[in-house]
Amino acid sequence: MVRRRAFLFLAAVVGLMLVARATSACICSLGNEGNTVREIAVSHSSGSNSGKIVFEGLVEKQEIKTGFGGSPAGTLSMTMRGQYRSVSVRVLRAYRGQASGDVIVLTGVGLGDCGLDFDTEEKYLIYADRNESGDLYTSICSGTAPIDQSGPDLRYLRGEKPTTEDLLSWEAYSYKVEAKWYGTACGRVTKSDGTPLGEASVAVMQLRGEPLPPRVATDSNLSKKDGRFCVDSIVPGKYILTAEKIDYDKGSRWMGFYPGVGTHLAAAVTEVRAGEHLSGLHFTAREENLYTVRIRVVTSDGSPVPLNNLGVAIDSPDQDSLAYHLMRYDGETGVSLAGYVPPGHYTVQTYIQPDFEARKIPAELSIWGMAKQEVDIPSGSEITLMLNPAR
Repeated sequence: MVRRRAFLFLAAVVGLMLVARATSACICSLGNEGNTVREIAVSHSSGSNSGKIVFEGLVEKQEIKTGFGGSPAGTLSMTMRGQYRSVSVRVLRAYRGQASGDVIVLTGVGLGDCGLDFDTEEKYLIYADRNESGDLYTSICSGTAPIDQSGPDLRYLRGEKPTTEDLLSWEAYSYKVEAKWYGTACGRVTKSDGTPLGEASVAVMQLRGEPLPPRVATDSNLSKKDGRFCVDSIVPGKYILTAEKIDYDKGSRWMGFYPGVGTHLAAAVTEVRAGEHLSGLHFTAREENLYTVRIRVVTSDGSPVPLNNLGVAIDSPDQDSLAYHLMRYDGETGVSLAGYVPPGHYTVQTYIQPDFEARKIPAELSIWGMAKQEVDIPSGSEITLMLNPAR
């Protein structure tokens, strides 16, 4: 759920871990205060939030753009590749501030950068600020949520009396209503020899029709000793179910896709509906070796590599919880190590970590074009990326 109390903290730590991702952190510095759901709803547009532009809107289109989209009000956030989400919204009803017709709302991509993950063709209650450029901007810290999850806020904004549910604490309210909004998927995962795979990370990753980051839900307790798992709080949609357990000492992992296959392409699609409890999702995992890959960056003319703000990324073409995605920033040696990499096909490339304070690309990097290679990694290997002068 997007509405939380003060100092919501979301963080991902960069490391040599499998399924490493574009990492960043979000801290909500302006809290939504209150002892009841009604009081929290009031706080979304009063006090320090009284300048919010508040409206109901229909999301018509979303795009991921590269550049500086501005910073969400009341947050501290970082996004490694300098990307943001541009959301086209048709205003249906305005409550606070000036909003009408078709508007653009900016937010983060959603990978821990305070960005709000919208669904296209869905209706939302949006709390937005103006960023430094005058654009509308929202975040997970604002109170923005799907219309069907915004009852307490809508009743307050429309001048209606609170219901009995509105007077509950946030914890009691969530316990009562969240089961109606989300689904659950449960089952059992075993090794190829039939023995249980305990302490495995079991996850569902959403399949989306747009080039947007997929939603992920996991069994926070890992699989039990007998292989049983249960993933809850799944947003309705179509998903791929996976299991993984890494043996760091051996440099290998147990991995598998439901219903017991070894590739993303062969995986079955599982649909999860609101309020639905899926059970009997049993599947097997197989063991595979993992490798260390050394990535070295050089220039075509042999001049020193401009290491400041230069990073490397290695990405699998697949988007699931077993796919490998790593971003590394090494400002000292120009050599990066990617650890615990599964065999497969990858895109390896350099990228520029923008200077967020100066809001521009560092001058020493602007003269270089970024390097990119498609590679097959069957085992441990070394990859050289060469920077050429920008055209």
